[in-house]
Amino acid sequence: LFQHYCENERKSKIREVDANEEIPTTGRKKGPRLDRWILQRVGDQQILYQAEVKSWCARAIGGSNIPLDISDEELRKLTIRNWIKVLDTLNSGEINGLNKVLIEMKNDNRLKIRGEYKKQPLIIFWDAKSPDKNDFFGRYNIPKRHFDFNYCWVFSCSLYLRHLSRKGKRKLSVEIPNAKRRLEALNRLFCVE
Repeated sequence: LFQHYCENERKSKIREVDANEEIPTTGRKKGPRLDRWILQRVGDQQILYQAEVKSWCARAIGGSNIPLDISDEELRKLTIRNWIKVLDTLNSGEINGLNKVLIEMKNDNRLKIRGEYKKQPLIIFWDAKSPDKNDFFGRYNIPKRHFDFNYCWVFSCSLYLRHLSRKGKRKLSVEIPNAKRRLEALNRLFCVE
């Protein structure tokens, strides 16, 4: 969905590095690992996102189901409530599953990227949460710097899909190579034909 957003809303090109090829690491055998490298080309500029994807269910751990026909005001309240729930974890000085995106990953030299690029942290949430109203893509500045980055980009898949729905978009095509591999593996395990 982030690729769809970049290519359709920002008119940029995306290259998502397959996690089976190279995942973002600090270059050490132990330590934080992230989910993806995502290279975005906008004109002559390149941004290499070191991305962490959080596919937390909207109804998990005190969450709530958010209907598509919810009012903008109610959606804003739920989005802010969901965002507030992650702030302590994101702002923590202790490395955790969320703020590890703020540590610079250093194995990007293996990606064979031509030209200069700027590395930036990105968290992709599947649920509706945002540091800025109901905006599905925005920057969050960390109040106290503990790691290499003092900010991160935040993308909400739920809010982006709601945006598309409000524009009348009912179908979209997205590439999900890992889902295909996982389904094939499950089919082999459970002998589904």
